Amino acid sequence: MAPRLPEQPTWALDVLGALDAGILLLDRHCRVLYWNGWMEQASTLTAREILGHDLFDALPNLRESRLHIAVRDTLATGAPGVLSHTLNPMLFPLRLADGRRMVHNVVIRPLPSNAQSPHSPVAGSEARCLIQVTDVTASVNRERVLREQRDARYRAIVDTAPDAIITTDTRGMVQWMNGTATRQFDYRPDELIGQSVTVLLGDDAPDWIAMAERSGPGTAGRDAATQPVELSGRRRDGSHIDLELSMARWESEGRSFITGILRDITERRRTREELRTSALAMRQLAEQTKATLDALPAFIAVLDRSGHIVSVNRAWAEAGPETSFLGQGCIVGDDYLDHCGRGETVDPRADGVMESLRTLLGEGGPPVSAEYVTNSQHWFRCLAAPMPAGPFGGTVLMHIDVTEIKSMEAALRKLVGQKSTLLREVNHRVKNSLQLVSSLLTLQTLSLPDERVRVHFQDARSRIEAIARVHNRLYQADQFQTIEFGTYLNELCEDLARASGGESMCDIVVRSDVIDLPIDHAAPLGLIANELITNAVKHRGDEPARVTVTFMREGDDLALTVSDRGPGLPSNFDIRKSRSLGMRLISSLAGQIRASVDIDTTAQGTTFRIELPVPDEVPLLEATSAEEIGG
Repeated sequence: MAPRLPEQPTWALDVLGALDAGILLLDRHCRVLYWNGWMEQASTLTAREILGHDLFDALPNLRESRLHIAVRDTLATGAPGVLSHTLNPMLFPLRLADGRRMVHNVVIRPLPSNAQSPHSPVAGSEARCLIQVTDVTASVNRERVLREQRDARYRAIVDTAPDAIITTDTRGMVQWMNGTATRQFDYRPDELIGQSVTVLLGDDAPDWIAMAERSGPGTAGRDAATQPVELSGRRRDGSHIDLELSMARWESEGRSFITGILRDITERRRTREELRTSALAMRQLAEQTKATLDALPAFIAVLDRSGHIVSVNRAWAEAGPETSFLGQGCIVGDDYLDHCGRGETVDPRADGVMESLRTLLGEGGPPVSAEYVTNSQHWFRCLAAPMPAGPFGGTVLMHIDVTEIKSMEAALRKLVGQKSTLLREVNHRVKNSLQLVSSLLTLQTLSLPDERVRVHFQDARSRIEAIARVHNRLYQADQFQTIEFGTYLNELCEDLARASGGESMCDIVVRSDVIDLPIDHAAPLGLIANELITNAVKHRGDEPARVTVTFMREGDDLALTVSDRGPGLPSNFDIRKSRSLGMRLISSLAGQIRASVDIDTTAQGTTFRIELPVPDEVPLLEATSAEEIGG
């Protein structure tokens, strides 16, 4: 039977009921002596249902809980107790008005033994405790929202960082990694959680834990941790990646963690290797260039913009007394223009070289090239070129001793002159010999009584004279490998017209481009022209011969045409089957110069066309307009 409670002042009940907290009073047997209205609303247990009953009988889930133990300790020892929701998840089963679980804290205070309980008729002898329950749901939710906002900002910053960020515990087990790390190593975000960080490191990587130990407490450790370490990483597919690692060790809620920032330096390392390779190549190139310049017999120096010598090659450094143009004692660091101006040369062009060099250094301009002779009869060629892109600007200067070359050129000019005279004499003698043979044939012709025999002798004389004209042209020309064939053709037609009796017997018109032909083409082509023109005049019929001769360039070919208005040839005429000596001669000579022979015969006359390729080794003069020359 529940004890009878004495009457209490109404104001005390009003105060306890108005409190925004739960208030309950327990006696030494944990029986509920007071249960205010706040507790009724939060627990759905009314005061009538619980007053006088053991609290832990009414709420059996709390028996032997941390709350039960704390209440017994307070009743036994008189020491207060505080139970926080963070460390004690099993407190009163309280709910908010909307049905959500209430987050609350509990404070347990002992009451003095002489205090009279509001519900106890006896004062003094029993131990009692007061339990206060405080609703902290709003503050906890507010802290949670703030924490989530803070964590969201942190995650946004960390996840968008360009570097991989990985957090492990002190054993090296992965606790968290940002999005860059998952993409960089090709793993899913939660795939490596709980695994060793060594999965992401190469075989040559330093120990993760050992590096973390150096980042522990102490100035030296912190300084060591700030120094990045280069190492190799390993992706999911086993491929390697170059990384730079920075580490920091930190603590939270009594636990230690290690955070590492892994920056991808593959491109940086590749660029560094390229720069190292490029620098090595540049050093090798500089050494090769210096070795090459030292091996040259020329005297080479580099001048800055003011004319001072920056560097010289070995020949310059070891120059003898014959090189007075270098300036006596002129070395690196000296003003070259000042020293060189003291030298003496017998050639006034040396002063022009120095003036051009001063202009080149002061104003820039095209390279300088000149030759001069010194008072020791040494010839030098001076070459100077600007270096606007060089580290010193200025000019590279080179003096080349060309004395031996000049001597060789003089000897060569003498030999060429002697050879020219000899070739001219040879051609003159060949021409005279051929003319002598022609004269002998003429005398022999006059002594022959048979007209048909005299014709053969005259044909032979005409052919010999055609060859003699080639050598006559070579004798008169400045070069002996080629002749201008248009002029030769004009002279040939004039001579044949006079030999045939003049304008009363024939009229020869020549049209030709200005074309040089080598002798091995000119002689056969001249004989072919001689045969064709002679035949046209010989077989003219009763009327005077009308012959047109052209020699033109047509693309990559040369074409010689001889047209007449005589009685013509038979329609079935074949030059290869002709028994005529002249036709056989034309066919044979055309084969020698790879020429084709085409014949167009009509009742009004015949046209022979000799077509041959332009000789590759002979440069042709620019063709002039066709010129008509009367023969």
